[in-house]
Amino acid sequence: MDPKAGTHEPIPLGSKDGTLPWTRSCFVCGEKNPRGFRLRSRVEGNKVVISYTPVESDVGWRRIIHGGIGMTLMDEVMTWAAMLAAKGACVAAEVTSRLKRPVRVGDQLRVEGWVTKATSRLFITESHVVGAQGDVLCEASGKYVPMASDELASCVEDFVASQEALDVAGFWSGAGKGTSG
Repeated sequence: MDPKAGTHEPIPLGSKDGTLPWTRSCFVCGEKNPRGFRLRSRVEGNKVVISYTPVESDVGWRRIIHGGIGMTLMDEVMTWAAMLAAKGACVAAEVTSRLKRPVRVGDQLRVEGWVTKATSRLFITESHVVGAQGDVLCEASGKYVPMASDELASCVEDFVASQEALDVAGFWSGAGKGTSG
């Protein structure tokens, strides 16, 4: 199955390829979150990508990964895609997902997210989780909005400074414009 079948084309993210910044506390990327995944998202062309291999602690039913794991990873790449397109911090307003096939412990996953439409206040995204054989295991769409300016400062402080990550520091100054908590 073609992983792009039934999806809309991604719009340019305006970023070069490379590893995206990470935080201390995020469940997906937080380097100090003891229960988190501690993953690194990366830009590849007009998509944000995460690679992940589920472990036993991710199960819902025996050897089948809890559906929320895939949804969480898709939210992460869609959030970053929206942020890159917005050149500012964004949060999910709505996420819809479809679980197509079971994901199992040990499956090598590629999670991709991209923006299909962007306005100044709304970013429409899509995502999918693709297995090692190229089959789409789950897919999602989302609507993301700029983060409220009163939330932004504490979130920016949570990012880890690293030369390994793309420099997106300029994004934070424009985030949250016109929004409030």
